[in-house]
Amino acid sequence: MVQWRLALLVGSLLSLLSAAVILASARSIRSIKWRPNLRIEDFKRILKAVGVKFGESSSFYVYTSALLIFINEHEIPGLITVAAISLLIFTLLTSIALTRASPTRALMIGYIIFILVNVLMFRIQPLLLFMLFGLADAITYTPQSLYLVSLFRSDIKHVGAGVSYHVASSLGGLMTYIISLLISMYGLRAGFVAIPTLLTASCITSIIALTI
Repeated sequence: MVQWRLALLVGSLLSLLSAAVILASARSIRSIKWRPNLRIEDFKRILKAVGVKFGESSSFYVYTSALLIFINEHEIPGLITVAAISLLIFTLLTSIALTRASPTRALMIGYIIFILVNVLMFRIQPLLLFMLFGLADAITYTPQSLYLVSLFRSDIKHVGAGVSYHVASSLGGLMTYIISLLISMYGLRAGFVAIPTLLTASCITSIIALTI
């Protein structure tokens, strides 16, 4: 219980700090009159961007909610701490390493690792599983900002990337609800099948989106 309270407190403090920074910055920003000039190809790129991020979003939300809660019920010492620290460290390391790597190649490598981790999910010791999750998520998350922006024209690149990011995140969050619903209807055995199957399918979807 202490770990959950500490995580909630730290997250709340960071959110308040972010809100203060945004409010302070907004005072010095002039209002911008922007009229979008959208084309059919822009909607196609939004679909592509949503597909590319979908696998990472689905895996992230399922691992950090349903799967983490389920495994943590078995009272594995330090599981939440290991999950948080490994994700932080791998994100920092991959941010440095990917300054010289292609975002597309990094995303492809990350999703291949994610597929392997998802397939072997319930055959890996939980602490190692969440360390591997941290590695895969860091590799697929870090290059997203650069990759998503690069898909769109200069006049809509930030809006296009932002819309794609949030739509994919919403769909990823929906995956957690679907899995929870399947478990409530058909029991934990269904969860053992549904979680790796759906997450693997979502990562394959992202790989397909990367290649088209």
